[in-house]
Formats: sequence, C-alpha cells, structure tokens
Amino acid sequence: MSTTVEHSDGTTIVTTGEVVTQQAEVAAPSWLPLESNPEVLNPFVRRMGLPDDWGFADVFGLDEELLMMVPQPCAALCLLYPSTKISRPRREDLRKKKKEQEAAGAVSLPEGMFFLQQHDEIGNACGTIAAVHALSNCAAAGAFELNPGPLATFIESARDKSVADRGWALANVVELQELSDETAAAGETEGAGTDDAMDSHFICFVNIKGSLFELDGRTWDEEGNAFPVFHGPTSAETFVSDAAKVIREDFMARDPENYGFNVTALCKLE
Repeated sequence: MSTTVEHSDGTTIVTTGEVVTQQAEVAAPSWLPLESNPEVLNPFVRRMGLPDDWGFADVFGLDEELLMMVPQPCAALCLLYPSTKISRPRREDLRKKKKEQEAAGAVSLPEGMFFLQQHDEIGNACGTIAAVHALSNCAAAGAFELNPGPLATFIESARDKSVADRGWALANVVELQELSDETAAAGETEGAGTDDAMDSHFICFVNIKGSLFELDGRTWDEEGNAFPVFHGPTSAETFVSDAAKVIREDFMARDPENYGFNVTALCKLE
C-alpha cells in the first residue's frame, strides 16, 4: 500500500504504509532552529561525536583572499541563507538540472554517501541535518573517525534505510533533538531558543570522492523524494573555492542585496 503526502513547496512523496506509520509515531517534538555560529555549533557537534581536533570555523568572506584564511584541511561548508527569494525557484531549477544530468549519464551517487530527507513534520531541523550530513559524509570519506555517540548510533541504525525513511528515523531520535534544542537555546541572536527561523535555511557542501555535492534534505524531485545535488568535480585543494563559487553564483546572486548569508567551515583546528 502507498500513500501520497503533500509538502509545503508543492511537491508530493509517495510513501509506503510503514513510513506513514513512522510518521504517526514521531517521538521528538518540532525542532528549534540553530544559529550559524562556531561557538554555538562546536559543543553540539562534539557531543554528537566529532573528534576534539575538528570543528566549525567562520568563513569571513567568499573572495579568494578571504577563503585562504579557512583552516585546512576543510572537509565541508555549511551555508545558512535567506530562503524567501531563493529556495522555491532554485529547487525548480535543480529538478530540471537533475533530469538533464541523468539523461546525460553525468552523475552517479558515490557508494557510502549518507543523505536523508527533511520532512515537514520535523520542524526547524535543517541546522541539525546539515551537521549530520557534514559529519557523516566527512567521516565516511576518511577525514576523521566519529567518536561513539548519538550520531554514530543513528548512522548505523539508518544506514540501510531509504532517504525518506532516514528522515523519519531522525525525527524519532529524541537524544539528538534534545541536544539540538539545547544548542538552539544557547544561541546569541534574537529568537534563539524559539521556533523563529527568520526564513533562513541550512544546507551543506561536501567533497565526496572528488565530487562536489550539495546536501539539502528539502530539495525534492517531482515525486517528492529528496536528492543530493552534484556540482561537478572537486579536490581537497579546490573544494573550498569550488563550493564558494556555487554559493556566490547560485545563492547570493539570486538575492544580492540581502546580507543574511553565513558560511561556516568544518575543518581540522589543531
């Protein structure tokens, strides 16, 4: 049996009866939005299982001179962006791009990629999901080994699930939700600890086996299934510059007078 579930951006997903049952049994309440601030994020990701010598660092600008200040090695970038003028039209463009890439045989998902869908019912979990995507895929790529903790446990339990079912599984990980909301409450900006996301959205960029991927659990295809976005080849040396180019040309250019963009880099700090 399958059931069609409608999403807030107009797409739908056809789910199995089992997934619908999981939806009805979501244990964790709606998640609060996180602040894009290394001082707030780093205690959170280390409690999730990130080694102490890795963490998020501020990216002070996206021109090449400022990008040279990003600590190396850098394994992921997380972007917080103003979504009002960007998300809907851009996701429509990405659906078309995905079809073109598939028709040309230009992209295949790397083995071991960990990607999950952000369902409407999970609330403002995009910051946590960006962190999950960054940590899980950088660990899989060999940048570091996760310490035992809630993230490693979740990855192992959800590894064989579908992208959609991983999203429902995350909604039931009360320990991660509680850690996330404690982090949200520790934020310094107006609205910290509340459900006010201020129309912003978190996503993640990672280098997976020489390919630049954008991971956003709310980028859906026509069937309502979330998919990772392939942006072409990259390398350890060019990753930060390559991801920054996408941010400048495909995000900031869509809302050039908005100053609500913020980028943090997951780096080795010691």
